Amino acid sequence: MKLTGNTILITGGGSGIGRGLAEALHKLGNQVIISGRRKGHLDVTTKANPGMKSVELDVENPASIKAVAARLIGEYPKLNVLINNAGVMHIDDVSVAVDETMLVTTITTNLMGPIRMTGAFIDHLKKKDRAVGAGFCSYDDGSGVFDHKGGDALLFDVASV
Repeated sequence: MKLTGNTILITGGGSGIGRGLAEALHKLGNQVIISGRRKGHLDVTTKANPGMKSVELDVENPASIKAVAARLIGEYPKLNVLINNAGVMHIDDVSVAVDETMLVTTITTNLMGPIRMTGAFIDHLKKKDRAVGAGFCSYDDGSGVFDHKGGDALLFDVASV
């Protein structure tokens, strides 16, 4: 991925790793759009980074994804990088039965959210010369591919998809 000259959407960009990544890519001169559920976090981040844009988005909600994708593709036709960073990490008590609500929320947000986001943007991204999709995970499947316990970035060149 070229680190300059991009229009980048970062989910979960209002705090944590997403904010740090958004600020670093913004400082390189990219147009960065951050998204998240917490408008207050988005506002603080964009105020601290003039020129950065934000949009409220809940990756757990398919209707939110669809509406935001349509809006951003219309407003930012040069959008060529999608970074699926939004996620949740609930603390679970393994000494009792699984909390079904927490389980569904975690899987919907962390697995289905990035799949739906990528699906919502893939046709647009495939039309771009330098399109990239990225996602983050924090698991080890034993293959040696995902062997950094702190989380790995999965990058794919959209042209090859």
